[in-house]
Amino acid sequence: MTSNDIAILAPRRPDGGRLLLAGRVAHCFDDYREFRESGLKPAAFIIRCTDAAATGDWLRQVRRDPDHAARLVFVEGAVSDTDAAIGDGPLPDSVTALTERIDASAARAQAIRGKDDDRSPAALLLEYLWLRPGAVLEPRADWRHPRLYHYPLLDALERGDADPQDWLQQLDRDGLLTRGELRARQRECDFCGSAHLRFIDVCPSCRSIDIDQHAALHCFTCGLVAPEDRFTHGGGRCCPKCGSHLRHIGTDYDRPLETTACGSCQHVFVEGEVVAHCAICDHSMAPTALRLHKLWSWRLSSLGCLVAQGRSQAQSPALFDTQHYATRGHFLHSLDWLLKIGRSQGTRLALVGLRLRNGRELAAALGGGRCAQLLDSFAERLRELLAEADLGCRLDQETLCLLLPGADRKRLKQLERQLGELQQRALQPEGIGPQWGMAEMSPDSADTDAGRLLARLEQRLGGPAEARVAA
Repeated sequence: MTSNDIAILAPRRPDGGRLLLAGRVAHCFDDYREFRESGLKPAAFIIRCTDAAATGDWLRQVRRDPDHAARLVFVEGAVSDTDAAIGDGPLPDSVTALTERIDASAARAQAIRGKDDDRSPAALLLEYLWLRPGAVLEPRADWRHPRLYHYPLLDALERGDADPQDWLQQLDRDGLLTRGELRARQRECDFCGSAHLRFIDVCPSCRSIDIDQHAALHCFTCGLVAPEDRFTHGGGRCCPKCGSHLRHIGTDYDRPLETTACGSCQHVFVEGEVVAHCAICDHSMAPTALRLHKLWSWRLSSLGCLVAQGRSQAQSPALFDTQHYATRGHFLHSLDWLLKIGRSQGTRLALVGLRLRNGRELAAALGGGRCAQLLDSFAERLRELLAEADLGCRLDQETLCLLLPGADRKRLKQLERQLGELQQRALQPEGIGPQWGMAEMSPDSADTDAGRLLARLEQRLGGPAEARVAA
């Protein structure tokens, strides 16, 4: 339970380690690990530090701590602009203002029910926004960040290797966040998502960067187009290919539109081919292959306010996505219902799971954008193979579950063969395509819990020896 006390984080702490601040006990710590070991759950933090880098470290430690990530954190001292975005501003000037901020946050925290159940970064973001009425999640530009524009708060909340943009988009799809103003648009690398790109012209024939502008001539006799200096011979002009003397423009030769020449292969052309080169992952691609990323400001939606208070997300009316795959909640509800029917009427039921086995290889070979499009296309084709009574669910980008009422061994064999055909058709010109591991289960009368049954299926998919590759 959260106390009314305050935690002060500072390089040096006073003797005794405690102060009286705004009518509350302020506990002082010079090490975050020591604070964690104390078991204190303060109503707010105050960071007192004159070193901006150290202040940033304190801020990130608080925001990455799932038990305290949404707490108020005030800064008294130096802080960088980027790190300031994940704090709650400078320490209020008056005791009254500080007390009002803490009391207002505590009052909203009391409305949160069951908040300890989900401490994922996405859930903590919703809680963070709920505790700060009118708070707006803003993108910031930072040349040191691979994406250039990013959301500092999302980066601070993310404790693992997941891309914060993925769960931000999921919150948008679930209707838990509302878009504000469009702050920026940028093109990003299709392989790693970086916005640090350089654009350069290359030869369209050999792709060399050794190209330059030259005056060119076109010999009417043999058709050669080449830089003018190659035609210069003595005091006149002579074609280096056929030896014709070029005396009269319009009769012997003319000046073509091709004014760029390659120093490597001598190819002459009008314009070079523009290539985008990523400074982070070293991949090159056409500008048309770059991702377009729109950077919005975000606010908590009405549904997001309910979810942040601990109410079920199942209140959302959306049961299916645009490809008619069920949400996880609806899938579990349907599975539970069919299990009950199976126990009372003895009907047959099959549960099939698919997990992508070569996701990293696909992304490395095709880039993130093409990889996502390929997986979406595969899921759409798979949905077309299912019967009207069948139900599918995309647990994540690389995992699908199918609920097949009445399916027998013959139907499962047919599905496995069709999956193999889909994989063959999805093979890309680069020689790579999605490889799906498949696991199946036929629930019996002992299976009564849909959540546990789905968890068992996911465990089978997680082990490469237990999930065979569809062929």
